[in-house]
Amino acid sequence: MKDAITPFLPKEGLIADYLYFIKGGEECPRFQFFPFVAIVGSVIKRNIFFQRASNITFPPVFPSMWVILVAPQGVGKKSSSLRTARNMLNDLQPNLKPRILASKLTPEALVKALASPMIKEEVLKEVPIETAGIIRKEAQGLMYSSEFGVLLGKEKYNMGIIALLTDLYDCPEEWNSETILHGDQRLYNCCLTIMGASTPDWLQSMLPSDAFKGGFMSRLLLVSYPQDWYMRVADPPAPPIEYYERITLGLNNIARIKGQMLWTPESKEYFEYWYNHLGAPEPGPKAQYLERKQDHLIRLAMILQICQEPKLVLELKYLQQALNILNAIEPETLQMIDYISVEPQMRAVQRILEIMYAFKKISEHELLDRVWKHLKRPKDFDDIMLMLMKQKKVKPDTINGEMWYILNEKEEQK
Repeated sequence: MKDAITPFLPKEGLIADYLYFIKGGEECPRFQFFPFVAIVGSVIKRNIFFQRASNITFPPVFPSMWVILVAPQGVGKKSSSLRTARNMLNDLQPNLKPRILASKLTPEALVKALASPMIKEEVLKEVPIETAGIIRKEAQGLMYSSEFGVLLGKEKYNMGIIALLTDLYDCPEEWNSETILHGDQRLYNCCLTIMGASTPDWLQSMLPSDAFKGGFMSRLLLVSYPQDWYMRVADPPAPPIEYYERITLGLNNIARIKGQMLWTPESKEYFEYWYNHLGAPEPGPKAQYLERKQDHLIRLAMILQICQEPKLVLELKYLQQALNILNAIEPETLQMIDYISVEPQMRAVQRILEIMYAFKKISEHELLDRVWKHLKRPKDFDDIMLMLMKQKKVKPDTINGEMWYILNEKEEQK
């Protein structure tokens, strides 16, 4: 039972308080950490920004994370992890609390929700005029979905949602709907945080084909369940109520911090060295994620800085901490990207390879028993095995007159 992220988690500050508050449950550390990181980003909104180089060439970076927890059905306590983090917003001051957006929205409904006032009219009457003006102008919110695949489904009424979300990722000051929706709807001071969960199979089957085009998927931080984690807790301990109050106070305080976060000389030098020495990844969906890793890195580092030492300077230790965290989850993240980006007609191949990796050596009849329902026609099995043998991923053998398939030694080492 282990999670590679554990050594790099904060030991003090707001995030550490939250992790202490929820300790003792079955959730793996990364499923506890990242939803709360998304919550912090949703509270900061556009109040804190980071500028790489010139704003002419780089948009400002806001710490709005797009976090998706991914684990098989019934595994990982995904929904409870999201819900616990979401509940930390319950007692924030009304003018500081982010807008919670519905888990299923058409593009038109999302734009309408972002364009509407954040707080009901009767509450606005009790808020100072200058604050009410800010509340009305911010097109910001937290998109919360316990089944993210459904949110982005292929239904006709959902066409345009991926293009819309892609446009909103960089938190534009002004956005208009002319290129995506009918009519001219304008949004100002956009800032959208996404916090969701899904299963690999739902993501693979529900995402439309254009999800991997235009870089949308690379904007999501897919946090995949660690393979070696297993925990059962029959009677989890009650969380300490005083920590809930500390967390609420901390979020209220963070929501009031405003300004530009700057490099230190050491952090800038470190980032430049890391970025300039990145190797060129192989083309494909994984390459898109790796090419956008610097965005995830800066956003996460900003949140770590503000939660541990709330000041508008990005120190080297928090940049390194963020990179260590991303590196810790990256093996599973890249495997998940590889899994969900497989074309539908190749999913039977994927399933057979998964079985071969698990068993290393398996008889033909047992392999067929496990995969027949994934095949469109019986002949597909022979075609797939022939292809895998030509790729030298598996090799055939005859044992006691029966056909067996054996995973290639090089494949075992992957």
